[in-house]
Parts: sequence; C-alpha cells; structure tokens
Amino acid sequence: MDTLVLSDADIRAVLGAADVVDSQDHAFLLATTSGHVRSAHTHYATFAPDSIAFAHSAIAGGDTGVVFKTGTQHPRNGERGLPTVHATVTVHDPESGQTVGVLNGTTITTLRTAGGLVSAARTLSPERPHTVGVLGAGVQATEFVRLISELMPVERFLMWSPSLHRRGLGERLSGLPVEVAASPQDLCERSRTIATCTLSRTPVVEGAWLRPGTTVLTMGSYAPDRRELDLACSERAELIFTDLPEQALRSNGPVVEAVKAGVLGEDAVRPLADVLRGDHPGRTGSGETVVFHSNGLGIQDATLAWRAYTHARASGVGTRISF
Repeated sequence: MDTLVLSDADIRAVLGAADVVDSQDHAFLLATTSGHVRSAHTHYATFAPDSIAFAHSAIAGGDTGVVFKTGTQHPRNGERGLPTVHATVTVHDPESGQTVGVLNGTTITTLRTAGGLVSAARTLSPERPHTVGVLGAGVQATEFVRLISELMPVERFLMWSPSLHRRGLGERLSGLPVEVAASPQDLCERSRTIATCTLSRTPVVEGAWLRPGTTVLTMGSYAPDRRELDLACSERAELIFTDLPEQALRSNGPVVEAVKAGVLGEDAVRPLADVLRGDHPGRTGSGETVVFHSNGLGIQDATLAWRAYTHARASGVGTRISF
C-alpha cells in the first residue's frame, strides 16, 4: 500500500467544521471508555527558550489505526509570525503497522485543540445567541472563532490580546462579528462564553469578573505552572469538567491549585464525556458558572487524523508516494 501525504489544504478540503468537532466528541467518549484506548507520550525541554519537543501516540481499538504525533512547541514564535506548534503526524495500519499516511501535524493540532473547545462549548454553553469572548489572538484563537461561528448561534465575538492593537484581527476573521475588547476584564464582563487561548503562567481571567451563568473554557492551562484562571474562578464554579480528570488532577494548573487550596475536591472534576453520553445533565440552570479545562489528549489527535486520512483516501485527495 502506498503512503498518503496530506497538507494543510488537503486536510481542510476533506474536513468541515462539523467533522472536526464531532471527532472531538467521539475522542472524549473514547478516552473514558475502559480498555478501549492505548496511548503514551513524552516531552522534554529543548535548548530554545521556553520550548519543548514532544511525541504522542494513541490508538482506539476498532476506531483508529496507530497514530504518532511528533513535534516542537515554541511559545515565542508569535513574535516571528510563525505557529507555536510545528509537528508531523504519521498514521499506521492497525493490523500490519504499515505507514499509510503522513499529515501536517500543525494543522491536526490546531483543529483538534480548537475543536475540543467547541465540543465543550456546544455541550455546556447556552444554545441561544450570545457573546463569546476569546482571550488570545493566535492560530488557536482564530481557529476556535472560525469553528464555533459555523456550529453555534453566536451573536458576536469579543477578542483581546496585546498583539491585536499592533496587527489587527487578520483576514481569517473578516466577515465575522468580531470586536476588540478594551481589556480582559471588559471582555469577561460582557461575555457568556469565554475561551482562554493562551499559554499564560499567570491568570488572564479573575473570578470577580465573571457574571452568573458564564461558561469558561481553557486551552493553555495544561501544565502545573500554567494558570489562565485564578483561584476565585474555581471557587465560583458550580461545575468543573475536563477531557480526562486523572490527567487534569496531575497537570492542569488551575485544578492542581484549587485542589491543593482545598476549594475543589478531586471527585468534583468530571469528564465532559459524562454529559456527552447522558450520565450527567451538565448545565441545569441559567445562573450556573461552568468551567471546562482542555489538557490535550493523544486520542484527540488520533481520532481527527484517522478521520482526515480515511476521508482523503476515499475521495482521492492528497499525494500518494512510495517510500
């Protein structure tokens, strides 16, 4: 069998917004299905400032082949006009192990991260049109806005980032109802759904800024030293969900802090899959404050990459090569 190579354009040609977000719903369900997922990951600091190299791998029995993602993360790349993550994804046949696909891993990372946040928003946020606030203006923030605008009834977007005042909103957001907020506090006070698309080590959202009924979604608090939310946010939240509680309890900065401070019990951190499969009602009142923490799981990459590969193979998209 030949190997199918998929570029950014190829992946986007075969995956619409619904494909991306539905794949993340499925990934969250798979992650909490006992014995169905096998995965491993490693990372280490490189010699570039604040950068890491990583390798993730996962397979879901009967759902995906073996998928590897390897790459680097350079938070300072925004200053260079480059993506934070550069990665390659390889897809392997589940029976023979043959390399059947090589995909743009930066695109897979961007889509699955933003898609996972939209999955949570769709599950936990109000269904009626409302204001969505986005802290951050990088690739992930832009992708989140693009995806959610296609799948949910958003009245308007508020965005804030120091870079917005230097470079503007960018072409990918043209035609969408996006405004630049005056400050993070202004954004939070005027939004019903808030997405934090940063890599901040200090809180960008304070609990005192949240109105009752707000849904807060974090993307960049996946390590113990990264805290996009302050402790008051965890104290105010009636419900806290995550992609995988055991991982969040080990490595999610706001969760680790809240448990250590005694304001959050470990059993109060629930998987989003409980709501997706109907085991938990999720939001039950318009005044509840709800938080979702994304940690990033290998099965998210695997589910999305496998979907892109199978769609492209079936439709003749991509470049076929023989090593």
